[in-house]
Amino acid sequence: MKFSSRYLVFLLLALVQGVFALTAEQVLDKSKSWFKSGKAWSLNFRAQVYQADSPDINTQSGSLVVAEGDKFKLDLLGIKFYSDGESLWQWNVEQKQVLIKAVEDLSSALHPSELLFKYLNCKALSMGEAKFAGQELWVLKLDPAKYAGQFTKMEVWLSKKDYSPVRLFTEDPAGNSTWYGILDIKVIKKISNDDFKYKPVAGVDEIDMR
Repeated sequence: MKFSSRYLVFLLLALVQGVFALTAEQVLDKSKSWFKSGKAWSLNFRAQVYQADSPDINTQSGSLVVAEGDKFKLDLLGIKFYSDGESLWQWNVEQKQVLIKAVEDLSSALHPSELLFKYLNCKALSMGEAKFAGQELWVLKLDPAKYAGQFTKMEVWLSKKDYSPVRLFTEDPAGNSTWYGILDIKVIKKISNDDFKYKPVAGVDEIDMR
């Protein structure tokens, strides 16, 4: 049997692409490795919530520094949160008041690291590609079984450059969906526990509820 040179070229290209093609799980594993390269992570985010029974879109923006062990700093309009893993400080800026609570008494749903880490605990079902904000991205559809009752759909959009998260999507059983846009995410190599503690501010009352 004779093969044309053109056919052999196409065959070779197909074989090469097959060797280097990534699966959805491999891409997800690379994203996990990206997170393991640091001690903490900083980012700006924009969340858009679409209610199933309303045409209105609720939007919230903020900045976040987060580390493992329930440690984070969350800055939203008019309110700031600090957590060193044991205590949580809720600073209501306009009211000039800080509420201090024990982290263990709070619902995990309030933990902003969930924004980043939930998708890492899921299995990737399928993978596609997309462009967003000038970036080439992997789009992974995830199995939300681990969060049954909380989510019915989950997606993560990962940078093709370093596999860091760029967009996250969730939908709950009521049909409400949320898009998280992640901006300027960075790995922090060194960070102190004191960086996650509230520093007293003159004129601000502190109420200890622990």
